[in-house]
Amino acid sequence: MHRVYGVARRANPAGWLFLFAAVLAAEAAVRLFDLSDSSVATPSATFRALVDGMSSGALSGELGTTLLSYVQGFALAIVIGVPVGIAIGASRTIESMTIGVVEFLRPIPAVALIPLAIYVLGLGAPMLRFVIAYAAVWPILINTVYGVRGVDRMLYDVAATSGVTGAARIVRVVVPAALPSIATGIRLSASIALVVCVTAEYLAGNAGVGAYLSTQQGAYRLPELYAAAVLTGLLGIAIDMLLRFVEGRALFWRGEAQAQR
Repeated sequence: MHRVYGVARRANPAGWLFLFAAVLAAEAAVRLFDLSDSSVATPSATFRALVDGMSSGALSGELGTTLLSYVQGFALAIVIGVPVGIAIGASRTIESMTIGVVEFLRPIPAVALIPLAIYVLGLGAPMLRFVIAYAAVWPILINTVYGVRGVDRMLYDVAATSGVTGAARIVRVVVPAALPSIATGIRLSASIALVVCVTAEYLAGNAGVGAYLSTQQGAYRLPELYAAAVLTGLLGIAIDMLLRFVEGRALFWRGEAQAQR
């Protein structure tokens, strides 16, 4: 019963109905006020441009390029953020050594580092991977630290009683207990990574959805411009749904616990 309710709640018919009504209203407003030749494209023209771009390969190819850079940069952020967060959260000594660096670097926007990244890494995939990883690593790292710090002290006592100490305690006790917080950090950073990826492509990329956006803007092709923006939003929704699915599978015990409340 809880599973059925959860699926119905996620489907959210009222939300989809409101979205459909908003699209119809936008279509009617653009046509009624004859705005199609200004800075607004109708939803129908945008949809046609999206379908044409995906079927012809003009937009789907750029999507593949963006996804490759996104996955590489996001994976790099996870590989760095989770272990470093565990180390900082588990050791006050490591925290005191790294707190200054973390607090100095964390507020710097990833977009502000694009010129420096271009100078050092050039225009291309390495630059994109760097700025994506830089933007995404902080939510992962901070949530990992909080997750490790929030582990119930009773688990430490049980581990000590069972003879589990040192690195084994981190692997067998701390990491599993901190996984919900780590998963939240990964999901939060996913949208940040996508925004930074498309922005970096728009500003300095020679391929990808962001570069496609820049090209269509320069050529004043409004339906194609709007189609790329809509595709970015759909991609963000798909990524979030995928991560929620993986999180639900990996942390099935948390869903069962919530269902029993």
